[in-house]
Amino acid sequence: MSTPTTKVLMSAGNPSGFKLEELLTAIVQDLRIKNDALEGNASPTSTAIRVNNLGIIDCLALAGVRQNDTLRRLDLLGPDQGPGGTPRIGAGAGAADVPTPAIPTPATGVDPVLAAAAPAVPSPQA
Repeated sequence: MSTPTTKVLMSAGNPSGFKLEELLTAIVQDLRIKNDALEGNASPTSTAIRVNNLGIIDCLALAGVRQNDTLRRLDLLGPDQGPGGTPRIGAGAGAADVPTPAIPTPATGVDPVLAAAAPAVPSPQA
């Protein structure tokens, strides 16, 4: 059996792939460009597409929040060595890899219950 590898995302098997957080940002930017192009069209179809795109942007913002939480947790394990380096976590890794951080709160991270219940609101880029 061969080792599975990602097709789009960066990994040891695909070192030239995209980082998820960068891909999410690029998709959001593309959707905003598409929405801007439809701005002058008041047809019901155009309006529905713009609303759908904004909903997708909300979902992608939530995905970005979750990815940032993942990156924060991985940073607790050690520095990122890139796709060719030693993985910080992998199959079979268990509770011994790092002490469990405190349950996330709005001040420290993502509350999984709240994150699943409502779409995120995109925050301005710094």
